[in-house]
Order: sequence, then C-alpha cells, then structure tokens
Amino acid sequence: MLKAHQEIERIERLFSEEDSTSEICRFNHSEAGISTYAEVYYCIHRALDHHKKTKGAFDITIKPVLDLYPFKSDHPSPPSDGLIRKALNDVGVNKLEVSYYDNSWRVGKPGKEVGLVMGGIVKGYAVDRAIEILRANNIKNGIINAGGDLYCLGTKNGELWSIGVQHPRQVGMILETLSLSNMAVATSGDYQRYFLYEGERYHHILDPQTGKPARKARSATIIAPTAEAADAWATALFVLGPYEGIRLVNTRADIFGAAVDSSGAIFYSVGFQHYLKNKDITN
Repeated sequence: MLKAHQEIERIERLFSEEDSTSEICRFNHSEAGISTYAEVYYCIHRALDHHKKTKGAFDITIKPVLDLYPFKSDHPSPPSDGLIRKALNDVGVNKLEVSYYDNSWRVGKPGKEVGLVMGGIVKGYAVDRAIEILRANNIKNGIINAGGDLYCLGTKNGELWSIGVQHPRQVGMILETLSLSNMAVATSGDYQRYFLYEGERYHHILDPQTGKPARKARSATIIAPTAEAADAWATALFVLGPYEGIRLVNTRADIFGAAVDSSGAIFYSVGFQHYLKNKDITN
C-alpha cells in the first residue's frame, strides 16, 4: 500500500544520518543538541529504554567510535586502540539530556563530538508505523520489510508466513525458516557491513564497552511483538553473545531469540523453536 511505503520513507528521512535536513543529522552536527519533534524525542526515549533493558548492549551513542571504521574505503584498516579509547569518552547514554519543557522536546549533549546512530531502531519503528497504517485501512494480511526488519501481518492464504533467516557464512543459503503470524523478526549479523584486514573481519556491530566489533556471535535473530523491539534486541543479543544474551532474552516473556556463535553453533532461547518451520534443522 502506497501510504505505508510513504510512511517508511518519511521516517527514514527524519532519522537519516546522511540527509542534512534530518533531525538526527542536525543533532549530530550541533554543538549542544537540538529542540525537535515529539516523534523524534519519543523514539530516542524508547532507545534509551532498550539500552536499559539490554544491560547497555544496545547503545545509540556509539557513533563517535563507529565513524572511525572506514567501511567505504577501498583499502580499509581498523582504527588504533588509542583512537578508540579517545572516542569512547564521547559514548554513553549519560551524555544525552532528553527533556520536555514548555511545549519543547529537547535532546541535549555536552559537546559536538557526541552523536547518535539510530539505524538499530528506526527501521523497526518504520515497519511498525507502516503496519499501523495497513491495519487502519482494514488490511489484515501482508508483510512489511524494511531492510530485513519484517512484520508478518495475519496469514498468507490462511497459512503462517514463512521467513528465511540468512546463513551468516554461506551467501544465499537459508540457516532456518520461521513460521510467523502477527509477529516481527529481525537479524543482526557480522556479514552485513564489514571489511577484512589481515584475515580478520571488522564489522559494524560494535561492543559499546570496548569500541571494537563484538566477537561472540556471527548472527542473532529476534522474534518480538514489534519490529522496533526485534531490531534493538537483535543488536543486543549479537553484542552479548549466545550465553549472556540468551539468558537475558529468557527473562522476557514476549521476546524469543536465536544466536549463532563464533564457531557456527546455534543457541535458542526458551520458546524460539516453537516458531521453526522445520524443527529438525541442524547446525
């Protein structure tokens, strides 16, 4: 439906890091923050809530460190430990001042170096908004997909939707297939945006504690009631890795996760396998 796609495009423009007219770009280039729209304020506020619930594994303030990694370079190399340590001084949700006063929504910061990267939540949020539009127009069945973040609305010809999860090492291969209805799914992996340097993979999902690529997983998949939650928690599960991450997911009754560790073994949270179309899948 055209209105749903237009909504996704509107949200992408609003939160883009590249579009100079976007609110996030304005914030990132400001000296002390910005007054913004209620929608932006509340999305950032929810991101901070995801940060708290994921024990800090999901962190939208990682931008100063992420910018050190030259993913678009023809000859990329990782930043030095010294540069990473320096950039980490500008990372942390304590650097943000999110406030509402006198009909003004404000997101403040102590200096220009502090920045936000919203990709780990905005795609999911856009999917959820598109689903709201479909429901408001009495559309009961369909899939909304924004860069791999999916919501499966209703059914396909009366059957559950079949969703393939990409294998993190075999291009074009499906690791497992999910059967879903009225649920969202998102996957984070070290194969989505990366470069190789001296035989080591440097990807874009950084551990906020170290400023370096998280190494405990190859991919992490989350099934959740909303695409926004699936988006944020997939990042967090990837960063935390199968052991700590699955334990944390198991504390949530409405979120289910699977993670592929650094050796290729698959770990599931309680309840995840209920959504597997083929429950005999092996690693």
